[in-house]
Amino acid sequence: MVLSPPLLRLLLGSNPERHSAIALTLFGSALYLFNAGLIIAAVSYDYASAIIAPYMLVCLLVGAVLFYGLLRTGLSQRFHDPNLVMAQSLYCAFSVALGYLTVDQHVRGVVLTFMPAILLPGQFALPPRRIHHLTVVMFLMLVGATAINWYINPGEAELFGDILRCTYVTGILVTVCAVAQRVSRNRHEMTLKSEALANALSKVEHMAAHDQLTGLLNRHRMHEVLDKEWHRLQRQTRPTTLVMMDLDHFKRVNDTLGHQAGDEVLKRFATLADTYLRDADVVSRWGGEEFLVLCPDTTAEQALIALNRLRDQVHVAPFLDSHPSLQITFSAGLATLRPSESMDSAIERADQALYQAKEAGRDRFMQSP
Repeated sequence: MVLSPPLLRLLLGSNPERHSAIALTLFGSALYLFNAGLIIAAVSYDYASAIIAPYMLVCLLVGAVLFYGLLRTGLSQRFHDPNLVMAQSLYCAFSVALGYLTVDQHVRGVVLTFMPAILLPGQFALPPRRIHHLTVVMFLMLVGATAINWYINPGEAELFGDILRCTYVTGILVTVCAVAQRVSRNRHEMTLKSEALANALSKVEHMAAHDQLTGLLNRHRMHEVLDKEWHRLQRQTRPTTLVMMDLDHFKRVNDTLGHQAGDEVLKRFATLADTYLRDADVVSRWGGEEFLVLCPDTTAEQALIALNRLRDQVHVAPFLDSHPSLQITFSAGLATLRPSESMDSAIERADQALYQAKEAGRDRFMQSP
């Protein structure tokens, strides 16, 4: 039966990611209510104890309402196990043990068959160790229910029959526990492999898109960003500015201090650019000591404000702690994208403006007309 969307939202909530867990709990609640009906019928036909049956009914009704209510209201999210798998399994096992005491001795074997079935959902949610703990607790409940029955009903005790039932159910418990642990272990290993694969893929994607030294976008990835921005601008007419930056006299740093110091300078400048330019700006290492910045929805005047802020930080001494006397400056050329102009043309104009800034004495910014 397919339920309407409003009814589904009413029963399962508005978060689709929680629907599966809530639906399973709702199904379990329905089973609690169904068994409560069976207990009432069994009492009327003298197949269940009228003394213990009320406690059994309370247990079933509480279980039906409690766990569904916790999951449906979202209160279960505060716990370590938000789906309450272990708690529901233990409560269900307790209900089975109480049911064993409630029903007549001729149908107790039927009640006990529910005990191993409790492990089945746990194999997809619990780790192997928790499954082992759950099995031990269920075994203790089974033995405890049998001993309590001998105490409260000494005249009805069937020593051989009870031991046979306990042995049979224990054997099934052990078997199901072994299978559940194997499934849980395989699921856990597959999860770890999937996470490792996802992390490895993420690292590969990051390496393919970012410069290894500075961590900024590399030239190849920047071309993709520029192409995407160009297509966006064909639908929306907004100012977009490109900035080509270059470190002044960088070769002198490499020649006098060595390439390691040069790498530190590039990394330090990349960090400052990524920090003090605007969040919307996309900074890339274009090549060598050149950096290309995409400033979407930005005029050249607005981009100059961010560049001056960056220059103030670059001028702060010392630029490198390892070389306190080192002073670094940079020059930049700006080009605001013209209507119907290609990105390559705008980059060329920004590069020409950068050349003009170099010719004018460096440590300055020039705007392309």
